[in-house]
Amino acid sequence: MSSLKCLYVHDHTFKKMGNDYYSEGKITDAVFSRYINATDRLNVYSRMEETKLPNSLTKITAKNVNFCPVEGQSFSLVFTKNISKNIKLALSEIREADFIVVRLPSFLGIFILFLNLFFKKKYFVELVGDAKEALLTSKVEISFSFKIFVSFFAFLNAFFVKRADGVIYVTESALQNKYPTTALQSYASNVELRIEDKLLNLQTYQNEKSYFKIGMIGSFNNSYKGIDDAIRAVYMLSKKENIVHLHILGSGKLKSEYLAMAKEMGLVDNIIFDDVLSGGAEVNQWLDSLDLYIQPSRTEGLPRALIEAMARGLPAVATNVGGIPELLPSEFLIPPNAPQELANKIDLLISSQQLRYEQGRANYNKAREYDSEILRQRRTKFWNQAKAIVEKDLK
Repeated sequence: MSSLKCLYVHDHTFKKMGNDYYSEGKITDAVFSRYINATDRLNVYSRMEETKLPNSLTKITAKNVNFCPVEGQSFSLVFTKNISKNIKLALSEIREADFIVVRLPSFLGIFILFLNLFFKKKYFVELVGDAKEALLTSKVEISFSFKIFVSFFAFLNAFFVKRADGVIYVTESALQNKYPTTALQSYASNVELRIEDKLLNLQTYQNEKSYFKIGMIGSFNNSYKGIDDAIRAVYMLSKKENIVHLHILGSGKLKSEYLAMAKEMGLVDNIIFDDVLSGGAEVNQWLDSLDLYIQPSRTEGLPRALIEAMARGLPAVATNVGGIPELLPSEFLIPPNAPQELANKIDLLISSQQLRYEQGRANYNKAREYDSEILRQRRTKFWNQAKAIVEKDLK
């Protein structure tokens, strides 16, 4: 069998400086290595942006990964002004590929899969979230025409998932129920962690500070993560004379809006933006300084940050969206857009060291299911099966 060529498609915006390529951390060499087991060359069809500040980024060093970026970054530039160039590039890449891997939901993913209807190349889907949820939570005001667009986009995601040659989900059951397939399927979180052995006892959950330290991680580029609800919850807690400091790890264009919100509520000293850390040991050290982790997201697949916090033995409160109910027991789940309920759950955990200890230990044990070795074995089996399907088709 000659070498296999795979076309990998996702909306992710990679960064470029000179001849070097970088990622903000979501798609790295470790992620690409999942597909390298099933192919000899990986061509990446995605967005690209020039950068002069690569220090906080992760460099892509895999030698058999090649980038074929689309023209434009925004939806309108990709699919209107530069549509002819991007169609031409897509057709060329599909024609050369032996099979396609698409991470959904993504606009570029649906674009490629639609064009592939003419080629009928084998394709496999990584489903990392609910297309409908993701779009409906991206805007504050939703027009009727946008709702129609969202419904059509969700229909296309379901259409292509159902007809895929294989689907690997990030949830154990949540996304499978919404976007079923009868083809090859498996599940493995897109989170890979090395779970350290930790000795957790009641003393671990003492709080000797004059305040209660809460943390959350998330991008400020959209309202998905519910940072505004977290700030509102801190305000509600302050009315009950709870001294709470909320530390937020991340970056994005909405930071100034959140700062203004905190200032208006008189929480300038209570809302702390810790910007971006390089990951690994630095993030673990940051998590270990917290008393509680929160994830008030409006939409999720299976959030890496929450599992990372659980792996440090932190108690947590989160919304019951996406795959989060697979991680936390119901008594620590709240609906999205419910800052008062978030405040109530935080207040409950503030008041009980025993409860923080019990939930922290339970979270740690649950996080062990996401140890990288367990997930690696499951993914390797799936991609080996996918490779066999492709090779059989090419004989």
